[in-house]
Amino acid sequence: MNIDEIIEALKEKGLEARVQARMAGVKNKVERKTLWVDVERERLKEVVEYLIEISEEFPHFSVISPVDVGDDVEVNYHFSVGYGSYMGEIPITFKVTIPKSDLWVPTLTDIIPGTIFSEREIIEMMGIDVKGLEDKRHLFLTENFPDDVYPWRRDETAPKETNKLYEGWKE
Repeated sequence: MNIDEIIEALKEKGLEARVQARMAGVKNKVERKTLWVDVERERLKEVVEYLIEISEEFPHFSVISPVDVGDDVEVNYHFSVGYGSYMGEIPITFKVTIPKSDLWVPTLTDIIPGTIFSEREIIEMMGIDVKGLEDKRHLFLTENFPDDVYPWRRDETAPKETNKLYEGWKE
């Protein structure tokens, strides 16, 4: 499956993919393309299941990377189709934007068990509730770490020392 076929398949589901191109390589520069797709959190599982359905091989899940963008958090789910194939790998990121006033996403562990580590990480580092996830133990922080402090946040819930780092970035 090539990038154009994936874009068309996503369109059939009412999703629009943005293509980000960049040059990669050291000696032989080649253009690499990444697909970015905005997904409503209520449709996340449906879209991931669809990606599995249309892919020739099971898509490779990489990581979840959340970003604090003020009143919202962008939760980026990074996958690859054609993982491991020379120059045939297509990175796909599903971006779910959620308000801090209603900070939750559904678990994907029932579809892709390996997401458990990233899901546990975003719980403790960002304060995102992962609905349906049974194992919500801390992964990196100690169990006695304060419940209302989230190291990756850029607001008042971040550790005070971390907020000092971001003061210059707000301008």
